[in-house]
Amino acid sequence: MKISLFLGIFFFILYPVTGQQQDFTHIDFTRAETNARQYLGEDLSNLPVLTYKLTAHLTTDVERFRAIYYWVTHTIEGNNHLLSTNDRQVKKLRNSPQELKQWQHTFTAKVFVTLQKDKSTVCTGYAYLIQKMTQYAGIECEIVNGFGLANAKQFKEGDPPNHSWNAVKLNGKWYLCDATWAAGYTIVTEDKFEFDYDNKYFLMEPSQFSKDHKPQDRRWLLTPNK
Repeated sequence: MKISLFLGIFFFILYPVTGQQQDFTHIDFTRAETNARQYLGEDLSNLPVLTYKLTAHLTTDVERFRAIYYWVTHTIEGNNHLLSTNDRQVKKLRNSPQELKQWQHTFTAKVFVTLQKDKSTVCTGYAYLIQKMTQYAGIECEIVNGFGLANAKQFKEGDPPNHSWNAVKLNGKWYLCDATWAAGYTIVTEDKFEFDYDNKYFLMEPSQFSKDHKPQDRRWLLTPNK
């Protein structure tokens, strides 16, 4: 009995209890989304207050998270200039670890300034904003760093992560979401971001999510057989 209990606890630590969007088919998100739409475009100068406005009158954690996620994916634009700049520097400095580390520190600071000032960002900013607002709402949330395999892009061992997303804990289960890919896309020739919400990245089933998301920490695959 003691051995079985120990193995059960050990298994839970390695592979958290996970869920998917279908767990909440009985939830009507109309109130959460309506509330979020009232505050679209609100500035980011006071995240606790903004989070309160978005979530205070909602009754469940999943509704509160939906309001935050909906607001972020319908307010924050993807910044292709920042993304391209970072890609060029990462390639340039890939064989100079110290310089790359310094660049990443500088770039992260710039990402957060641009996020607050212009409401535009890259994946790091999306994941950070989701995490902070979700935590202000009293919900556990993590940033997951890894590789986004968009356009069938492949990565070699030792390559630095190119993408960030979130894991959120709702009703005792962990769920995966990607606000960056859900928000829209950039028309590269015009350097213009188009909001085009894709709901499939909201609490996506882990085995589907893992087809194009590879976390550095395999625990965040949320699929024990992977």
